[in-house]
Amino acid sequence: MSQIRIKDIYAGMPDAKDEINTNQIDSFLSSFIVPPGLPVDHLLDGRKYLISGYKGVGKTSVLYYLQSVVQDRDLSACTSFIYFKSDYEEVRRGNFDAVAKKLTAFVDARGEIQPSKVEFLHIWRWVFFKKIIEDSIEKNYGLFEKNADWDKFEEMVNRISFSSQNKHVISLSSLSVSLKASPASGVSAELNASFNKEIAKSDVAFRTLVEVVDSCEELFQKLTPSGTPYYIFVDEMEAYYGDNKLLKRDLTLIRDLLFTIHRINSYGKTHIIAAIRNEIIFAMDRFIQTNELNKVIDGYSVPIRWTYSNTTSTDHPIIQILMRRISVASDGKTPKFEEWFPPKINNKDTVNYILDNGWNKPRDIVRLLIAAQNDSIHCDDKAFSQAAFDTLRKEYSKNSLTEIRQELQSLYSSDEIEMVLRLLRGGLRFTTAEQIRKNSAKGSHARAFWDERQDDILEDFYRVGFWGNVNRTNGQYVWRWNHKGDTGVLTGNGWELAIHPALCSELSIIP
Repeated sequence: MSQIRIKDIYAGMPDAKDEINTNQIDSFLSSFIVPPGLPVDHLLDGRKYLISGYKGVGKTSVLYYLQSVVQDRDLSACTSFIYFKSDYEEVRRGNFDAVAKKLTAFVDARGEIQPSKVEFLHIWRWVFFKKIIEDSIEKNYGLFEKNADWDKFEEMVNRISFSSQNKHVISLSSLSVSLKASPASGVSAELNASFNKEIAKSDVAFRTLVEVVDSCEELFQKLTPSGTPYYIFVDEMEAYYGDNKLLKRDLTLIRDLLFTIHRINSYGKTHIIAAIRNEIIFAMDRFIQTNELNKVIDGYSVPIRWTYSNTTSTDHPIIQILMRRISVASDGKTPKFEEWFPPKINNKDTVNYILDNGWNKPRDIVRLLIAAQNDSIHCDDKAFSQAAFDTLRKEYSKNSLTEIRQELQSLYSSDEIEMVLRLLRGGLRFTTAEQIRKNSAKGSHARAFWDERQDDILEDFYRVGFWGNVNRTNGQYVWRWNHKGDTGVLTGNGWELAIHPALCSELSIIP
């Protein structure tokens, strides 16, 4: 038996960014396993540049892994991150929105986009150009040859800022017609108001902004890279269902961010690699005009999948992640699965039990270990037991449902998600669409919502793994799960909905 206790195991954190920010980079990399089939070289040489997948599959982890590969291959390499969710807080997104609506009128006249459709392409181009200048300065101007073309490019980009008191600088903040001041934005409400009065009388600033960004792009294409590897990683592309206008605004921001990444990558001056959730892609398709974004996603994305044919084997990559995390606590010594786990849990092969109570995601293992370490009764044990699994089950179930909720929040409001959950709580694990409808009272808001959105709900909840399919005809159980490659929910010919076993405890589902 190992001398390492359960609470000593390197559990990590649910978000890889938090692991990095808390100086756990060495442990993180030691426990990292490359997703099966991930084309690392294609991502680093520009043939692919989008990483897609469901919440918890390890998209952010892959970005940090790619960063480490780049730096290992060339110590002089420059890598930096742009976080959509945290770098562009609400005040700036609102600012973007106000400027974009005005810019669109001018861009429309040039025939670049559909009439009356807001676009953020010019703003995002400037954001990346500004990022490139900041990174180059940090590298002592070592990313591009510092010649006349670079000097013109830097001077032109710096004509625009988020906020500026310099009358020769175009300020995105000053162009906002309805900006809320916040400490994070660094914008003065009084200064902004005075600018707004000036802007209201003239469209010159907006026209100039378009011209400046177009000039920046022309100059950017003339730059000569120094040969130093340079990568920008983009993460946290999130949008949440709630206020319909804000949802569409954020989805449009993300859509145009992806188009901008595609455009800048095409010049071959730098490599931009981005991670995006599948549900954000589905939300864009459902709620906004995507302008053939599918061509970019289909052509340049790499999906992260952890499917593995031999699900009873300890060679499954998800089980290997679990053992790697135990190994980190064991000073790198390779642990044996049977030393840490009993042969069976609830009369089921332990490997199968762990995998069937997850979604083939690395985050399943993080939740499992955190729940075990939070168990004051068994956290000092030197191996997992049936009792340990029994105790951690409730917390694991609660946290799993929380993640499923978050995954659905780009498609449904919190109230709508809760409405569906209320129709299922305390019920049977196997159910049908008809039975769920019967659980809602006639004339109720829940019944109306179900009738209106039934097809969407069945498919969306299946896709994120809330439920799968089971066919119990003739006493034989045939299963279908999206995370195992079975695409599309089935509702006829004997197929029922099967609520995921990991969610049953939190929902008080009857097995």
